[in-house]
Amino acid sequence: MNDTASDDAADQSALVDNSFADELCTYIAQQIVRDSTATVAPDTDLLLSGLVDSLGVVLIVEWIEQRLGTVIDAGDVVIEHFQTPDAIVAYLRDASPNPSLDP
Repeated sequence: MNDTASDDAADQSALVDNSFADELCTYIAQQIVRDSTATVAPDTDLLLSGLVDSLGVVLIVEWIEQRLGTVIDAGDVVIEHFQTPDAIVAYLRDASPNPSLDP
């Protein structure tokens, strides 16, 4: 990874803070789950619980890409990265900001 990519990764990691995690949980609860009785906490199992289906995952990815100005590689959209909001945040903190553009 070159210096610019390292700087971009650091910038993205700074954007993915606790307020981002809260925004993510709120977005999922209000726009994806749409169940007024459902609570989405950082450790809520989104996929195996049935709260979020495959279309919901696509919408979450789109929201993240727009919110952070990044591109998420389709190969990274796996259960390990998207099972819970905590897993999503951990993935984003570790991920390169534009994996498809890395040299």
